[in-house]
Amino acid sequence: MKTIVWDIDDVLNDLTKSWFENIWLLSNPGCRLSYQNLTSNPPNELLNLQKEDYFKLLDEYRNSDKARNMKPDKKVIKWFEKYGENFRHIALTARPTHTVAAAAEWVLCYFGKWIRTVSFIPSARPKIYMPSYDKDKIKYLKWFGKADFFIDDKTDDIKGAKTLGIQSYLVPQPWNKGTLPLPEILSLLIKNE
Repeated sequence: MKTIVWDIDDVLNDLTKSWFENIWLLSNPGCRLSYQNLTSNPPNELLNLQKEDYFKLLDEYRNSDKARNMKPDKKVIKWFEKYGENFRHIALTARPTHTVAAAAEWVLCYFGKWIRTVSFIPSARPKIYMPSYDKDKIKYLKWFGKADFFIDDKTDDIKGAKTLGIQSYLVPQPWNKGTLPLPEILSLLIKNE
């Protein structure tokens, strides 16, 4: 049975879009940007924010009830219901430690029937020390050694996973050059089962 490693934010959910539209735009009505204009990640410079301020706002949102109640993509849930049991699944996210419990709870709430493992790479935050077992997702995937497929929204993570021989798919977002729509990625998983 093949194993799929899924990124959580902006793959299984639409965290950045949800934060931008439900928090940023509402508290900054003069902002002329749309979600599609967020062509860098993190988008702090586009929003005229210091990186630390952006991460503070995003992390607060990650732990909020709004984020905990985000609905997963309907196409992804439908795919899991139809094909999920044909694979093993791992959720792998890069988040600050104090937001991981909310992410794990969200994954297990919506995908717990299939995703039984939630792993994370601690994102650096000021004054928070974490032992560094793996500094990024690629180091984790190399250590894990059992991933057949990797799905993420970060170009560098996709490139790194490919160097490990993992079939990798870049989910299109405004900050990357992904061209394969998520439904097509899901179809390819079945074809390559």
